[in-house]
Amino acid sequence: MSPDSGSQLEGVARGLVALSGGERERCDIMLRYSTDDPLVVGLIVSRPGHDSACWAISRDLLSAGLTGTAGIGDVTVEPVAEPSKPLAVLLRVRNEEGEARIHIDHQALLLYLEYSHAMMPFGSEAQSRQADAELDQLLNGDQDPPTVW
Repeated sequence: MSPDSGSQLEGVARGLVALSGGERERCDIMLRYSTDDPLVVGLIVSRPGHDSACWAISRDLLSAGLTGTAGIGDVTVEPVAEPSKPLAVLLRVRNEEGEARIHIDHQALLLYLEYSHAMMPFGSEAQSRQADAELDQLLNGDQDPPTVW
């Protein structure tokens, strides 16, 4: 059974963001997941006095980064342990302007991803997207219905 189309999950976590200059600031991290786009989680990082920054990160990549280093190139995710601090997850996002390092509480991300998996279990994303595409094709009055032999 597939989830309702358009089901959404939002959550906010406190975190830290470190920019290319090395300063670390507290931030709020809004996590957004939708079954309309089941392969990604939107991250919106807000810092007082700054514009928000937004990224779309693979849900699989975030999940893999809970237990080990995941990703290559411009986006990587890995767990980090610092003395006297709770376990965190470090997201590194790079572009031509530099790098942002976003630290989010491990437990908060784990729980959020568990909720997203309850909405759309791993492996069912492709089936959901295929069913949506077939439904769109059938409902689109400009196209002939598929031929059944």
